[in-house]
Amino acid sequence: MKKVKLGLLLGLVVVLVAAFALPGCAPEVAPPEEEEEEEVPTGPIKIGINFPLTGAKANFGTMDWLSIQLAYAKFGVEEVGGRPIRFVIEDNRGDPATAKSAFEKLATLDEADVVLGGYTSSCGVVQAAAANDLKVPFLICNSSKDAITMEGWEWVFSGARVPASHYGDNMWPMIDEVLMPGGVSKVALFYEMTDWGTSSAEALRANFEARGIELVYDEPYDSDAIDLKPMLAAVKAAKPDMIMAVSYLMDASLIARQAGELRLNVLCFMGQAGGYTMPEFVVNAGENANYILTTALWSPFAPWEGELAGVKWTNQEYYEGYLGSYGAEPDYHGAQGFAQWMICLDALLRIDAAGETINRETIREALTETKLMTTMGLIEHKDWCDDMGHCYTNQGLPVTYVTQWQNLVQEWVWPVEAKSADYIFPVPKWEER
Repeated sequence: MKKVKLGLLLGLVVVLVAAFALPGCAPEVAPPEEEEEEEVPTGPIKIGINFPLTGAKANFGTMDWLSIQLAYAKFGVEEVGGRPIRFVIEDNRGDPATAKSAFEKLATLDEADVVLGGYTSSCGVVQAAAANDLKVPFLICNSSKDAITMEGWEWVFSGARVPASHYGDNMWPMIDEVLMPGGVSKVALFYEMTDWGTSSAEALRANFEARGIELVYDEPYDSDAIDLKPMLAAVKAAKPDMIMAVSYLMDASLIARQAGELRLNVLCFMGQAGGYTMPEFVVNAGENANYILTTALWSPFAPWEGELAGVKWTNQEYYEGYLGSYGAEPDYHGAQGFAQWMICLDALLRIDAAGETINRETIREALTETKLMTTMGLIEHKDWCDDMGHCYTNQGLPVTYVTQWQNLVQEWVWPVEAKSADYIFPVPKWEER
């Protein structure tokens, strides 16, 4: 009986083993997990444009955008990695709230891969903050408040912009070598009261004080004011040797005209770029513009040249191209716009050459390695600190200049190696012009 039971048991084991060996009867084993493949974008590379194209600041934003288009046409790259380049345009009207919402739209609804923009510092600040929050590469064109690149924001890049406190880097040698030996010891400083003006004034004030130049007037003003004579009368009463003004276009023009009406005589009137460099300044101010010096961030006479995307270019060609295409002279704002597209295109081409996918992260990485000759000179995105204790992230430092309006023409007078004319100092009194 036991032998029968044992035989039955062995037979059952054999049947079970055979059953598990039959096709389709094997125990289920989980297949190895497959690695998720990275989704490769196939649509266009979207370039967000966020400038004031209407409103009081439209002259600046329009010059930026026209210069970007000029650069796009010059280098002729319409697609990278088989993907067409598409510009998505938002007009922020120079309003910070609109600039912020426009950036958010470009980043979310439009899914821009990178955004170019930033005119007025108040707009640039909110655009940069949104860029870092939404993790979208942002190339700044003009917005110059120092703090924009002092926050450590890894998605924000200076492009060809200059921090406000460094606008005068080449002005100070001129003050040391020419203006102070010529009798300048007292200065009146006034500045528009938004981010750019106050940021500029902070550095200007410190540098004047370091040189022992007395600030006999130091006040902000509203750039939208329609009458600045009360301020200019107070400046005249302070009897400065020099005026230092930080202004946009319309207020710069008004200041020049009303200073003439009040016969506000000084040895030197210096603007801090902005409106004083714009071609429209001399149209609005007329002969009152003559003899006004101003810091400037670009010169059409600078010897910058190079090659990008197989196309050779020169700084002078940009100037002539803008003049020929649009019937007006560009200033440094336009040169920054042209350089901004050069920097963006260079990053896209380097990503493609490395065989990588073009997306926000790879664009950000490529921009950190920017080292490119542009219409603004050599641009490198680096981290560095200056002697004022300002520490910047992804910030370059283009060369600066000083210009002077002479016979209704803007001449480059400093540094002397880049000059188009000799400076006139001291300037004639209004009564003698």
